[in-house]
Amino acid sequence: MSSRHVFFDPEEPSDGPFSGWGQWFRTSGDLEAIEARHRINRWCSEFNDRDSMVLSRLRGEDDREILQAVDERYAHNLLSRTCDVKYEEDGRSPDFRLYRTSEYVADVELLTLFMEKEFSSEASRNNALVGGINSRVRPDKWYALPQVNDWNRQPSLKNLAKWLREEIANLADPPLELAHRDYPRAVYSTPKVEIEFTFAPRRRGTPPTEREPIVAGGPMVTKFVASDRRLRSTVSQKAGSKYEHRDKPFSVMISVRDTLRDTEDVINALYGDAAITIDLANPDVATPARKRNGVFSISAAHPEGRNRRLSCIFILTRG
Repeated sequence: MSSRHVFFDPEEPSDGPFSGWGQWFRTSGDLEAIEARHRINRWCSEFNDRDSMVLSRLRGEDDREILQAVDERYAHNLLSRTCDVKYEEDGRSPDFRLYRTSEYVADVELLTLFMEKEFSSEASRNNALVGGINSRVRPDKWYALPQVNDWNRQPSLKNLAKWLREEIANLADPPLELAHRDYPRAVYSTPKVEIEFTFAPRRRGTPPTEREPIVAGGPMVTKFVASDRRLRSTVSQKAGSKYEHRDKPFSVMISVRDTLRDTEDVINALYGDAAITIDLANPDVATPARKRNGVFSISAAHPEGRNRRLSCIFILTRG
């Protein structure tokens, strides 16, 4: 067992903004962050962390690795309530093998589902924009929240930062009581790009540090996605013969961290897309149905159902 703490409560807690999950875990004074630190420390104290791999991921800066490690510890905690859990027991093992006394009873593979790859380019663009602004402009009385309205090429960050400093200099000090709907706004516009900024009050009595970011939240990523198809494909890839299951039940536990996914997407992925069948001889009668494209669907090629080696799926959703 590991007795080391992953996170310690900060001597000088911060109320943000934060550059990522790592900074939030380490520095936030919010009650939720305090509870999260203590909970993760407890989970890790009950977990055999070979070579401190989990510890190094949790203490890192990569948001995906941090959240994957958190999900692994959470899943281990859940499963340990009823079984003796072995994590990555050998090279042919799924993430978790479950025992009761010495009897091997089942295995579980954990899958953390993040926002899909189609968002990567836009997210990287936004991260570069936020990083460029934060490295050039310091907050004083206001934070800045950008929203991209039009983007045909990368703007000059030098010119954008100069414009932003001038806009903020023209703002009066924020009133003590300022509703969100009344936050001041300004638009940076060139023939190739248009970015709208909303300015949120900075309620601090101390000067900004060299590392305090002015961008309190990055631009939203907005693309149409087929979440159910991606979930269906990802689960099916986990349901093959990659692992040695020893003829015991096998499940996939999915932690859904894609904020664009909802319960309907999960149902469609597992049981097939919702559809309507119409009898051509009686077109006024429509019957609800499902397409035969789900993880467990029956089809002509799979009359007994797809992915029969997969016993069940657990879905962990936020909230």
